[in-house]
Amino acid sequence: MAKLCIALDTNFQQAKDLVRSLRGYPLLFKVGYKLFICHHRAITDYIKEEGFELFLDLKLHDIPNTVKEGVISAKELGADYLTIHVSAGKSALRSAVEVKGKLKLLGVTLLTSLDDEDIQDIGLCRGREEQVFHLTELALREGFDGIVCSGRELSYLKERVSKSFIAVVPGVRLEGDPVEDQKRVVSLEEALSAGADIIVMGRSILRVENPVKKVEEILLRM
Repeated sequence: MAKLCIALDTNFQQAKDLVRSLRGYPLLFKVGYKLFICHHRAITDYIKEEGFELFLDLKLHDIPNTVKEGVISAKELGADYLTIHVSAGKSALRSAVEVKGKLKLLGVTLLTSLDDEDIQDIGLCRGREEQVFHLTELALREGFDGIVCSGRELSYLKERVSKSFIAVVPGVRLEGDPVEDQKRVVSLEEALSAGADIIVMGRSILRVENPVKKVEEILLRM
């Protein structure tokens, strides 16, 4: 069964209130730049103390030693998952795997904010699906536990990738939700049908009057 991951892209107090109100639910929480840069251990420790898995979404993309040190620090924070851009290159991926221990490394393929025109603008020669497949193969070959990709490419990956992997799908929208800065979005049902292992949702939950009720509704559909 797929897991629901809530992206805590909000202020510190709302994040804490939401985590506390969802104590005991089968969830994990994702912490990105907004909370991590300002609040660091105050939020990561809180999530762990409340009994949830911690998804640290820092999308590391740097030289090998810097990535390696980032992985070590993520382990010290008790993170369960950490994102790294596969485009950081083979050496960086290997350096990360060398020190990951039980931490699950997730390779970011193509951001869901990019469409085909954006992909051409940054000079990628392969088609979108082929590019995601190539990056997925590279990440898994170097020992990553899974990848982050749009649900639009996931079925293609499941058909072609021989290794098992954790498939994380962001950019998931419920009926009537605005797309906003995401471009390659999918519905919850489409993500599940494609084989997602972790569904990442933020705005659809954070912006409603009763987030707990919304989470319960989503879980029932999963």
